[in-house]
Amino acid sequence: MTTADILVPECDHPSRKSTIMVAGFNLTASIMGGGVLSIPFAFSKTGIVLGSLLMVVAAITTERSMYLLCLCARMTGAKSFGEVGEVAFGKKMEYFISCILCVFLCFAIIGYMVLAKDIWTSVISVIGHMQTPPNDELVLAAIIILIVPLLVQKSLHALRFSCYVGVFSVSTLCLALVRHALSVPVWSNIMLWSTNLEDILVAFPIISLSFLGIFNVLPIQNALIEPSRPRILLVIDGAITTVFTISLIFGLAGYLYAGEKTDGNILKNCETAGDFNLLLGKLGCGTMVTLAIPMMMVPCRSCLLEIVDVLVNGPHIAPVEVEESEKLPLINEESKETSYNSTSTTTTEQYLEQTQHVEEEMMYASSSRGHKVNIIDNTFIHYASTFFIFASCYMVAVRVPGVAMVWAILGCSMGYLVAFILPSVCYLKIRRRYPTHASGSNSLVWFSWILLVTSSVATVVCTTETLKGML
Repeated sequence: MTTADILVPECDHPSRKSTIMVAGFNLTASIMGGGVLSIPFAFSKTGIVLGSLLMVVAAITTERSMYLLCLCARMTGAKSFGEVGEVAFGKKMEYFISCILCVFLCFAIIGYMVLAKDIWTSVISVIGHMQTPPNDELVLAAIIILIVPLLVQKSLHALRFSCYVGVFSVSTLCLALVRHALSVPVWSNIMLWSTNLEDILVAFPIISLSFLGIFNVLPIQNALIEPSRPRILLVIDGAITTVFTISLIFGLAGYLYAGEKTDGNILKNCETAGDFNLLLGKLGCGTMVTLAIPMMMVPCRSCLLEIVDVLVNGPHIAPVEVEESEKLPLINEESKETSYNSTSTTTTEQYLEQTQHVEEEMMYASSSRGHKVNIIDNTFIHYASTFFIFASCYMVAVRVPGVAMVWAILGCSMGYLVAFILPSVCYLKIRRRYPTHASGSNSLVWFSWILLVTSSVATVVCTTETLKGML
């Protein structure tokens, strides 16, 4: 950590239980979900070479965006995405971010429920040799009942074992697709590079969505043991690299297997295969999307409770205004050198004292709400909100005709907003508002501006194209 880092909870807090391995698996599992089933379809639209390049772009921008959000939290002492927005722009931004995340995660839960319903209904029919498939609504209800103990968990650390199972499951399906791709000669119909702009605009949101897990990066950082910047970078880089590798192999294998007929859900291309490896792959995929529901429930419930908490108790952190005369020296982590303002003679000891003073002011502002209603830690509210979320999502999931509609809405609109636009604009605002706590090199500032502009344009263009396709 640098002297400018304000970590909440503190470095040695007992709530920090996650090792780098556990944190990496948690982040990997929260990123890798049902969207991976549509990556072969994206490759069928872009071609192998262009699709691979777009995956590289999506992986790099997602990694940098996650790190920007972590820096925002370290500069301000914010514990969540919403609190970062509050420090940057005020209470209304926290409410806006929490609402956007809550809606986004509810759509994600609905998508996973639809996939779980379809996959397990198909698997039960095959295993039970049923001529008539079972009622998919009852199948989904049974799945939800079975995972209730996981749905009520309060932290991603408590779900670490399900993370291992989820990553192993999608890897199993990936291997099954690779074997089928090598056994089916469709290589002559494979496209290397697409020149159709409309197809590319449809495919890129799907690829970007396959890396989306930024809503869990701050809870993971808050639970990491010895949360230095190199350690959190190691967690982020490890998770993104793992997801990129598996998703790339998965997309290539699925496209090589199905060719021009690749469906938005690759499992629909495998309905007639009927061998043990594919059945094992379906079981693994069903397990993955089922375990992804609790992984989405944790941040979704946190956002919902944060919305209620803001409405009832007001903002979490009162931003501390820093006068020009009180600016602190910046410590460059890469060069380990201290640079001072031209009028400042502040020593390192004074820097530490002033940083501690700012942190105490933030903690006081947060604790000043202690006499109000405790929304976040109330047990009854925790269980009631959990029931409200999965009951509402269930009622929608049993009526949605297919998961493609859900992914289309998520990928091209809210996906870009959550993953790229909000982290970059918050980082730029916080650096400008609190220059004494500025973290990161100037290259991150340039990257943030480029990411903000390009992702804003991409949101408008891709959303327009998706709506045209849906209509």
